[in-house]
Amino acid sequence: MRTAGRAAAIIGLGLLGACTRPVDDGLAVHSIYWGLEPMPTYEGELPRVLFSAPDTPANQGLLYTAMHESEVAAQYAGRAAASNDPLLARSALGEVLYAIDPDTAPPWEAKSAGIVAGWAGGGYGVRRAAGNMATELHEATVEGEGSAVLAENGPRALSCTENTLERAERVLALSREALDGALSQALLEQIHGLANELNQGAVAAVEMDDPACGLEEAERYLDPLATRGS
Repeated sequence: MRTAGRAAAIIGLGLLGACTRPVDDGLAVHSIYWGLEPMPTYEGELPRVLFSAPDTPANQGLLYTAMHESEVAAQYAGRAAASNDPLLARSALGEVLYAIDPDTAPPWEAKSAGIVAGWAGGGYGVRRAAGNMATELHEATVEGEGSAVLAENGPRALSCTENTLERAERVLALSREALDGALSQALLEQIHGLANELNQGAVAAVEMDDPACGLEEAERYLDPLATRGS
């Protein structure tokens, strides 16, 4: 029991080291995030995607939620790749898993007991947010009737969202592989690269006009659909 207790304490210290610094919210000035400003009315299309969804943290839109969780995953994947301490790298990978899909995160008692700071992610996850967003886009563009802008841009945004979902699954698989086995720098760097591409996307090497887009490109396609009143 003493050995188990010491192991739990060491894990707790590792978690504390990885979680004491808050994640910078680089999306705070994003066009679909208003921070402490009064919530405006919304008159555009895809309200759950671009404005507010009832089941997300702070009722943010699905796109903002997916982008924020993706940013958390990328930041902690970067910490894992930059760390020379295997314990801290494993702790950071746990944060990556939580940001992608909270149900896949390690059941660390130090987190649930409140011994260390809570998870950096919002508890919704890229997989859920982007998955719900893809459903909304599919229904609006394939099954619904919308504006000409939606008809043109919706399928493009859906493609970018599906790219993000595919990358999220790869990040999950590789992070589990890293946590279940020996950590390697090459694997950690691969996870970091994929996590960055959740938002940023990546230019396909085969055709320059065929970008393997991510959520930032999806936002650019969808932004013209958002009309906000006072």
